[in-house]
Amino acid sequence: MKKRSASAFRRTINKTPHLKSRILWLYDTLHKYLPFIVGTLTRSPAYLKNRMNSKVVAKPGTLSFEGGVFNPGALLVDDCHVLLLAKSQVLPFFKAVGKKRELYLKGSPVAFLVDTSSLQTIKSWTIPKMVGFPQEEEYAIEDLRLFKWGDHKMINHTIITKQRVQGYLSIKSTSSALSELDDRDQTLKFCALPKIDFERQEFEKNWVYAEKEEQLLLWYSVNPYRVLALQDEENFNFKTRIHQQLSGKITDPGGFGTMVSFSTNPIDFDEKHWLVIIHQFKKKITGRWYVHWAVLIDKATVLPVQITSKPIFTGAGARGRVPGCRYISSVVKVRDELLFFAGEGDVYVTVTKKKIIEIESLFTPI
Repeated sequence: MKKRSASAFRRTINKTPHLKSRILWLYDTLHKYLPFIVGTLTRSPAYLKNRMNSKVVAKPGTLSFEGGVFNPGALLVDDCHVLLLAKSQVLPFFKAVGKKRELYLKGSPVAFLVDTSSLQTIKSWTIPKMVGFPQEEEYAIEDLRLFKWGDHKMINHTIITKQRVQGYLSIKSTSSALSELDDRDQTLKFCALPKIDFERQEFEKNWVYAEKEEQLLLWYSVNPYRVLALQDEENFNFKTRIHQQLSGKITDPGGFGTMVSFSTNPIDFDEKHWLVIIHQFKKKITGRWYVHWAVLIDKATVLPVQITSKPIFTGAGARGRVPGCRYISSVVKVRDELLFFAGEGDVYVTVTKKKIIEIESLFTPI
C-alpha cells in the first residue's frame, strides 16, 4: 500500500515540473540550514559557558578576511608572548559558490603575537610570501601547526589539492607537508612532503612533530600507534620507529566508534613527559561534534602512558555557523597554566586558559 502511494506521488510530481523543482529546492534548503538551526537551538547554556571561559583572538573580518581565521598553530616566544599562525579564508566556504567559486579555500596565512597574561593581540599581519609551493593554481593550505627544530620555526600543515567537478571546486586529496617560517622577510618556505616507509593514503592529515635529542620525530597515528624518526634531513625521509596496537581507553575514548587522531604537536609537560591533545568526533545531525582529551607521552619510551579520564574540551557551545566544531589545534605551557588555542566554527580563533593542576587531576594510566 505504501509503495503504491509513493509511486502515485512520484507520478504526480513528475507531471508538474515547477512543483517538483520547488520541493527539491525546499529539501536542499532544509538540508543546508538544518544543522545550523538545530545547533543554535541546542547549544545553550554550553555556548554561554564557552563565551565566558574563552577569548576570541580572530573572527570573520579580521584583516579583511570575511571567511574568518581559524585552526592556529602556536609557539611560545618567551614567557610573555605567543606566536600564532593560522589559516584564513577570503570568503566563508558556503559563499564560495557560483560566480565566487574561484574563492573556495582562498586565503593567506595570518600571524598574531599574543600576550600570555592578558591574551590581547599585540599585533597581527598577513604572511605576504609563499616560496617553493606547488605551482598548481588549485591548491590550498590549512591546519598550520608550529614547532621548533633546532633554530628553525617549522610549520607542519596540510596541502589540499582541489578538483573541478561540473564547474565546482572541491577537495581532491590532502597531504601532510612541512614548511619553514622566516621571520626576517615574513616568508613561508615550502620544505617537503615528508617521505615515509609505508604507503600513504589519498587523504593524510594530523601528522604531528617534536624534537628529541636533536632528532625530529613524526607521530603518524594513534592506533595503531606509529612514530617515525627523521633519517635524511635533505630529503625529509622518515623511518618507522614504533608501530604497535594500543589497548584501553585511548583506542576509543568517547565510545563513538570513530577514528582517534592527534590534534596538537607534543609539547614539554615536565622532564619526563610530552603533552599532546588527541581528538575524536561524534556524528550528530549538526555534523561532526569534536571531543578532545589530553595524553602524556613518556619521553624515554616515546609511548603514551596517561590520558585524562574525561574530555577536556568538546564541541558543545562552539561559536560560528558549524555547531560542534571546536577544534584544539595547539597548546602552550606558560608557568602554571596551559593555553589552548582553537578554531571554532571554521571562522574563529579562540584561546582558553586552564591550570595545569586541573589537568593533572584528571590523568589516569592507559
